[in-house]
Parts: sequence; C-alpha cells; structure tokens
Amino acid sequence: MGILVAVLAWIIATYFKLNHLRRAAREAWQRWGQATKQRNSCLLELSIHLSESLPREDVRPRRIKRLTDDTQRVLSLFPEPPPNDELRHLSHAERKLRDIVIGTAQAMESDSGMSSDTEFIELMNRVSLSLFRQDETTLLYNTRARAYNVALESPGAQWVADLFGFSALHPIV
Repeated sequence: MGILVAVLAWIIATYFKLNHLRRAAREAWQRWGQATKQRNSCLLELSIHLSESLPREDVRPRRIKRLTDDTQRVLSLFPEPPPNDELRHLSHAERKLRDIVIGTAQAMESDSGMSSDTEFIELMNRVSLSLFRQDETTLLYNTRARAYNVALESPGAQWVADLFGFSALHPIV
C-alpha cells in the first residue's frame, strides 16, 4: 500500500510540475503575442509612411504589410503556442520583417531626405523600441518553453505526459 501511495504522490507531483511549467510558457506566449501586436501596429504605421514617401516601385511598404498580416494571422489562430510547422512559418516572417527594418534604417542613414524626416525618425524609434520589447518576450517564452521541455524529458515524466496529454513546446527561432 505504501508503494502505491508513493507512486500516486509522484504522479501527482509530476503532473502539477508539468502543468505549472506549461502554464508559465503559455503566459509568456501571450505576452509575446501582445508585444508582437504592438510591434505590428508600429510597423503598419511605418508601412503607411513609407508608401507615401517612397517611389511606388519600392516593395518595402507592401512587404511589411504582408509580413505583419502573416504574424497577426498566426497569433489569431493560436492563442497558445502553435505546433512547430506554424512556428517555423512565423519565425521566417519575423526574420524577414527584421531584415526589412534593418535595411530601412540603413537606407535612412544614407538618404538625406529620410534622415531629416522627423515623423519617419519617430516611427523608426518606436519600431526599434517595440522590437526590443518583443525580443525580451521572445527570450522569456523560449526560456520557459525549454524549462518545460526539459521537465518533460525527466525520468518517468514522459509517462505522465502521455497519460495527461502534455506535449513539447517549440521555441521561437
């Protein structure tokens, strides 16, 4: 009887530990989603400003809009961390957005018209700040997802995970 109680206590303790770690990762995912929505809002303003300022053939404003729409779609479809294939798509869009923002900042430095546009400079500063906040929440989510995944790999936890439907979370790359 003592062994049964000990096993049951271990199962319950493991369940609560996994549940706590998964909940913490989900909360971090929600924070990441909020930071991303704020970032996307800044990027959409930037896109509008760029479309009014740049020649019509410049694709940056349209690419920014399309990529922010892609990230918004993933966020609306997945209030909790998505499966790996969706995260790969999201990570790709995020990298492309960063490349465009970096390229735009570099273009701003070499273009006297852009570098003297105070509204554009303010938008770029807001975008930079929102990217910094998003980086912080990305780190938080990835740290918590990894802690949860490590706990899943602990001896015997996989059995409890299978029993109660716990599955690995994928980091944002």
